[in-house]
Amino acid sequence: MNIVNRIQFPRTPEAFNLYLKCHEDASLSSYTNDVKVIFTKNSLVSFNTYFNSFYEKFYAQYTELESLYYLLNLQGNFLVSLYRERYGEDNRELIYKENFENCQLGEHIKILLPDSWRSEDAGRVYLEITCLSEQGFFTEGYIATDKNPVREVSLGIITCTFKKEAYVKKTVETILKDDLLQNRRLKFFVVDNGGTLDNNEFKNQNIQLITNRNVGGSGGFTRGLIQALQEEVYTHFLFMDDDIELESESVYRLFPLYEYAKQDFVVAGSMLDLYKKHILHEAGAIYSKTPSSQNKYQNKYNPFEVACINPGLNLEKSNCINLLLGDNSPDYGGFWFCAFSKESVEKIGLPMPYFIKLDDIEFGLRIKERLGYPIVYLPGIAVWHEPFYAKNPVWDTYYWIRNHLITHSIRNSLKYIDAVKFLTLRLLQKIFLFDYNSAEMIIKGFEDYMQGPSVIINNDPETLHTTIIKLSKTYKSQSVQSSSLVGSPPFAKLDTKQPQQPDFTKLFALATLNGHLLPNFLLSNDNAFFLISPDHIDWWPKAFTKKQILFFRENNTSVYKHEMSRAAGIGILMRWLTLIMKSGSKWSSVSAEWRNAFSRLTSTEFWKEYLRLNELTEIK
Repeated sequence: MNIVNRIQFPRTPEAFNLYLKCHEDASLSSYTNDVKVIFTKNSLVSFNTYFNSFYEKFYAQYTELESLYYLLNLQGNFLVSLYRERYGEDNRELIYKENFENCQLGEHIKILLPDSWRSEDAGRVYLEITCLSEQGFFTEGYIATDKNPVREVSLGIITCTFKKEAYVKKTVETILKDDLLQNRRLKFFVVDNGGTLDNNEFKNQNIQLITNRNVGGSGGFTRGLIQALQEEVYTHFLFMDDDIELESESVYRLFPLYEYAKQDFVVAGSMLDLYKKHILHEAGAIYSKTPSSQNKYQNKYNPFEVACINPGLNLEKSNCINLLLGDNSPDYGGFWFCAFSKESVEKIGLPMPYFIKLDDIEFGLRIKERLGYPIVYLPGIAVWHEPFYAKNPVWDTYYWIRNHLITHSIRNSLKYIDAVKFLTLRLLQKIFLFDYNSAEMIIKGFEDYMQGPSVIINNDPETLHTTIIKLSKTYKSQSVQSSSLVGSPPFAKLDTKQPQQPDFTKLFALATLNGHLLPNFLLSNDNAFFLISPDHIDWWPKAFTKKQILFFRENNTSVYKHEMSRAAGIGILMRWLTLIMKSGSKWSSVSAEWRNAFSRLTSTEFWKEYLRLNELTEIK
């Protein structure tokens, strides 16, 4: 018997409905030790949930699994029903039901999954268990097969951290204490970019702690990957962020997926909102697209954006879970949880030395476009991560712009006129919102890209990052304060309606750089309040005729204050116009330089030099 999936129990009440739904006095005994469902007569537990559905469609499409069955550990008398739901349908189909009497703990009942699970109209299936006795218990459940694996799988798990000790320790502990994973061939490579971890805290033989320079996430992941490759043991690798919460089951499910795989593919974990645990933040995205107001990504081109697929879904709702069964074709797997084969690395090379931002996008695009391997976001494999709307350091913008430009050069996918068009629009938006530091980052990102590969090859990444952080604080008209100091209004009272202004007013705002060219007597001292949340970002005309903007980010205790500076706004715009006029003649040659340097930048030889591995590197 080989276990394919396990039924999971919630560890916190906040995520309860992602695991099971209790009806008529059924309850969970605890969230920690010896967890079980306690039934009274006629009470019911449904596993029509995100984590405990079996997503048969994906297993039928990507694996050679055939006969599957449930094993349930029950005590009492029960009616067990099995239902199927499909993409785009709100109804459900009963595909099996049976009464079981005198069930005893330790004597698992077996329920065969009907052969229809491999049909073209497969979707997801789930159990519902009704207690027919006065009392009953359910302690564990599996989906298993008797088919022997097609191949052996060993997994190198690589996580890098920069001074987030508590997170990474918890993640490692969660995975290594899993009973089934203890019988699997795996090893953790913890890359410490901050030099704050102690080897005495990682004494398990399946953990290797590696000290590293602060070369960003891409440098940390690649440092661990190089070490794992050198051991010549692992068939697959998993990149995981340090600041996540996850179920060890997400890691376990990688093993049967790859053991029975029909072909090579990337398994990417979805990102759930750490602050709203039932909300999906991202389950794949499309590169160079931006979503419309209806979150449709097909029609809007933007070379400096990515459009998430199905963002904001409430995963407590059955019809939302069914949307994850759609035939999407994401372009990459986020490095918060991304598994891939050794073979793919041997064919395409290592990640690009981007420091942070877009390393996962470029790596995924390479696998998808050059090898033709699909990126598979299998529902139920997921992590909780701090959502991007809650954090946005200004210096991020530098890497976002620079690395987008490099990625497009590698793929030869961006014309100069489009780069200028979209970057100018972005720069103007920052100026209109008095966000002069972010505008400075756009210019710096473009300037450094135009230097060609030498900006990476000839610059120490730690020194460059320090310079970028300093530059991101150039304009003192921007500040960050505690919300308690400015008396921030509750989110419920913030006006989330976009201003209804006549077209001529909008044109006037545009012509005056949203007030930068207006005389003082036409400007108001009142604050403009802007809200940034998962489903709302205010539009720049809301700040027209205002001297100051206060930005409130949901789930962030800080308030970002931007004050108008005519000198800064006009000066940045003039510098940008001068830069783009000078750069047009160099665009093609610079793009070619990046393409020509690509093989070197993704080679083991370059990375060893970049990481200074040819010097004495301490491995704790």
